[in-house]
Amino acid sequence: ALNSRAILLDCDLLQPPQRIRDEFELAGGEQVLYLARVRERNGLRFGYYISWTLGAEKPADPRIFEKTPRLRYFRDNGLEITHVKQTLSAVSAGPEAAEALNVGEGEPLLSLTRRSYNRGAGDERLMDYLVALYRPDRFQYRMDLTIDD
Repeated sequence: ALNSRAILLDCDLLQPPQRIRDEFELAGGEQVLYLARVRERNGLRFGYYISWTLGAEKPADPRIFEKTPRLRYFRDNGLEITHVKQTLSAVSAGPEAAEALNVGEGEPLLSLTRRSYNRGAGDERLMDYLVALYRPDRFQYRMDLTIDD
């Protein structure tokens, strides 16, 4: 998100909801790093981000996530990502996203779900689960693919 700034809404070590525990294949009681952020450009909010990260500690100053990209922070702290799967879709704004993005509840949003994995000794482990919700009037998702022979 070029020329934009992040606003940290929440950062804590939490036991995730069951749906997220299932994604990580966690036993009961395990905690992961929860982050909620908003991105804005020229004072206009365009993206709402919720993430859950396994094996990451809560930083002494969580505002580091306003200046440092999450993946750089994780890499600098020994969390290596080797494979990413992304899914694009559309969803209706729930109450939290509507408030964070200054839209009405139920308005359509672009949804990007990113699952980031670490490939260890023959197996792959989910390390980071991110849902990004975007206002379609303020954000476009662009891809530039090169096809090799």
